[in-house]
Amino acid sequence: MIRKLKNTAVLSMLIAAVSSAAFPVQAAAADLTVSIDQVDVSTVKLKNSNYEVPVFVRLEQNVNLNAIEFGISVDTRCRFDTVTRSEYSQIYGERIGIEMSAASIPDLDGVVWMTWARNSIYYKENSNILMFLVKVPENAQAGDVYELHYLSESPINAAKKHVWYNFGTNTDYALSGTVVSSDGYVRITEAQPGEDVLPGDANLDGVVNILDAITVNRAVLGKETLDDQQKAAADLNGDGIPDSIDSLMIMKIIVGISE
Repeated sequence: MIRKLKNTAVLSMLIAAVSSAAFPVQAAAADLTVSIDQVDVSTVKLKNSNYEVPVFVRLEQNVNLNAIEFGISVDTRCRFDTVTRSEYSQIYGERIGIEMSAASIPDLDGVVWMTWARNSIYYKENSNILMFLVKVPENAQAGDVYELHYLSESPINAAKKHVWYNFGTNTDYALSGTVVSSDGYVRITEAQPGEDVLPGDANLDGVVNILDAITVNRAVLGKETLDDQQKAAADLNGDGIPDSIDSLMIMKIIVGISE
């Protein structure tokens, strides 16, 4: 699901011209708040989602914007994709408000520069403006934290600043010092008591199939260690020990044989 980010040189040039050109900067009436989700996800849910976690960047005010530019950095231990209001993002429904573009920073892992500019004013209030689909390492454990940071300037060019521009009032909220941002993270937590685990789903991938029987067999042979959630899912006969009998019961589930 991770894809190559597209080049946005044209938009970058356009917005750079806006930010440095002849329009006077007016004082903004109120702070413009940009926030990145702070997501807690349990070890079980993380495995069930194939270690992919959606993290939204949100714009909390109606500021009638025409041009936007800013950066996001993602923990370099993660892979990620940006999801904007494109054909790809439609699988998530109408949850993203702006068709932004993301340009990766050459030779700098985990950093993208977001751009958006158009003639019609963006006025949607309390909106998600894009989503990062963060792929957390598969060795992630409870207590691990993977951070996402808002960047007000390019990490390779201090002269390239963020832009939040309203042509109607000639206001750049960034230059007037009224942009408030908050960083985000994906934090891994322990599985909660009673958290749903599919019976027979020994590898916790959200489905019961031959891989679960193999997982139990490997545990029986001492080639794999099951954590508590895996043991609970694999122990179909309830004797407290995932074993070959449980593996057989998983196979019956797969082929549709009921007791």
